[in-house]
Order: sequence, then C-alpha cells, then structure tokens
Amino acid sequence: MPIRRLTLSGVRNLQPLTLSPHSAVNFIYGDNGSGKTSLLEAISLMASGKSFRSSQIKHVLAHDDEQMVLKLSVSDDHLGECELDSLRLRSGDYLLKMNGSVLTSQAQAAQWLPVQIIEPNTFKLLSGSPEERRQFIDWGIFHVEQDFMAQWKVFRKQLKQRNAVLKQKESEWLSIWNDGFIESALQIDAHRRAYLKRFKPEFERILNQLDAHISVQLAYYPGWDKDSELSAVMARQQDRDLVLGYTQSGPHRAELRIKVDKYLASDVLSRGQQKTVVAALKIAQGALFQQETQRSTIYLVDDLASELDEKHRFALCKLLEDLKCQVFITSIDKEKLTDIWQPRSSKLFHVEQGVITEQAQADGSA
Repeated sequence: MPIRRLTLSGVRNLQPLTLSPHSAVNFIYGDNGSGKTSLLEAISLMASGKSFRSSQIKHVLAHDDEQMVLKLSVSDDHLGECELDSLRLRSGDYLLKMNGSVLTSQAQAAQWLPVQIIEPNTFKLLSGSPEERRQFIDWGIFHVEQDFMAQWKVFRKQLKQRNAVLKQKESEWLSIWNDGFIESALQIDAHRRAYLKRFKPEFERILNQLDAHISVQLAYYPGWDKDSELSAVMARQQDRDLVLGYTQSGPHRAELRIKVDKYLASDVLSRGQQKTVVAALKIAQGALFQQETQRSTIYLVDDLASELDEKHRFALCKLLEDLKCQVFITSIDKEKLTDIWQPRSSKLFHVEQGVITEQAQADGSA
C-alpha cells in the first residue's frame, strides 16, 4: 500500500514540496529542526486527522500561513487507487476529499492509510493513560472489522445519552437506556477480546525477535469487574452513578495492562526496553493487519537512533523489511540509517532548513 506521491504546503518550517517516495524504504536525514519529522507528521495528519507532536492543528501550520494543504496519491492492491486532499485552516476548520468528493469523516481516509508511528514519545503507550492503549486496540479492530466503527458510534451515543440522564438525576429513565448501553458495550468488548486473542501470539513472536531477554504479559480488563456480568455491575453502581453524574463502568474504561510479572512494564523497564516493547507492539499490529487483510501498513519511524542501540536498531529494521511494507524512517546521521540497514530497494532524502532533496545512494540509485 504505497504512497506514490505526496504534495504539501503550510506545514511548520517545510517549504512547499512534491515527493515521489519509494514503495519500500525511504531514508530521511537532517539536523534537528530541519523539518524531517514534520514530513512524517503531515502523513500522520492525513491518516488520523491528528498530529503526534501537538494537540492543536494551529501549531502544525507554518507561522505565516493561514492554511495547510496536503495531497496524497495512494495505491492499494485491494482497494485500488485514490487521491486524498486535505485543507486545514488555522481556525480549526477543514475539508477532506477523496477523488474530488467531500468525505464526511476522517475514518474514510484512514481506511486508505493504515499508518503506524514509532517515535521517541511512543513509550507513552506503556506509561500514558488507558485511553492510549484502548485506541491502540481499536486501531487494529477498525482496520479489519468493517462493522466496528458503526458499532463504536452506537456505543458512544448510548454512553452520552445515559450520562445525560445521570446528570439530570432522571433515574426513572435509566432502565430505558441501560439495555441499549449494555448490548452495545458487550459488542465492543467481544471485538476487543477476539482481537487480543489473535494479537498476543504475534506480539510475543515479534518481541522475541527484537529482544529475547524481555518478557512481558498483556492483560485485558473490560472496564468492569471481570468476574461479574456488566448488567449486575451497573445495577450495583446505579446509585453511585447518579451521584457522580456519569457511567463508571463499560468499554470506555477498559484497560490493556502491559506487565513484567506482577509489575507494570513502565515501572520496571528502562526507557530503551520500553521503546523496544512499544516497537514490538506496533510492528506486531502491522504484521497481524497484513496477515488478515493481505494489505500492508505504512510505518513512520522518527529518530531511529533514539534510545535504541545498534543491535536493536538492526533487529527493528530487519522486521520492517520482512513485512515488505512502505517505511519512512528518519535520523540525524545518514550513517545510522544506511550503515545498519541496507534494504533491497530504497530512496534517500536530505532535509536542510525545510527543503527536502532526493539524493543518489552509494549504489548509484536515486
């Protein structure tokens, strides 16, 4: 599933550009602040509607620009080909198109861009909020199960309606909303359990290849007492829900705990080990996606050398090459990219003061 052509303007310090990336590996190197991470950020923004560096789109825009324009030409063996266009304004308004037609949701673009990001802050997948790990699970389900997004929207609507009743202390209406809430909650939970059952062995395989000395366990908690039926839990908690004004239990409170023995991995592993575990999570998710859909993930790997020694960098690159997917990978030093990893097919780009230039490689390829 390669990005065949990328055009952008108005993104941070990057000068307006058009690139034709390689369908396999794209090396991008340059000094800190040169703009190499901004290129990955732009691809991520088109895929998810969010930046992995800032919670506000206005911070992604170039200082003197009022709008950002992103265009991607994407080719997929199963879905076909499409042109994705995104216009984002400093005000927060945006327009998203596919083949010239306006899209009504970001999810429609995300289907074409199954992007995974490995960057210096991804260790927060271990140490951050449970929401980040829920989103990780749901990414894998969304890209495989066609009905999941619709079911998720139904659940969110049911949760919002039930919380509104709780805030208004309208206890007589709760029984009406409870049945629908429980039904949709159990559907979401079933999807997550089934996905993790398939995901765990793939994750263990990948982590063993990255570092056989790290052993972690994945423990899933549905968002309520796992030894009780959700209906019974909600009946017990109803009075407290009314006092608090929100629903205490449900899939919106689910948690994926990543442990070393009985301890959280984020509490006992070094930052380098945490990044290795997160890399295994991300690569395993892409590998499982590929197995189940015969499509491939696009990997954005920012600052490869950060907190990974040469051995782990080589192992990570070997796994990515085995997936035969499109990769955009950055580093300050060209040698830390090309000396460790020399894939069969690649392109090399240099970034300097916001200008990206394709360079010839040692074997004479461009």
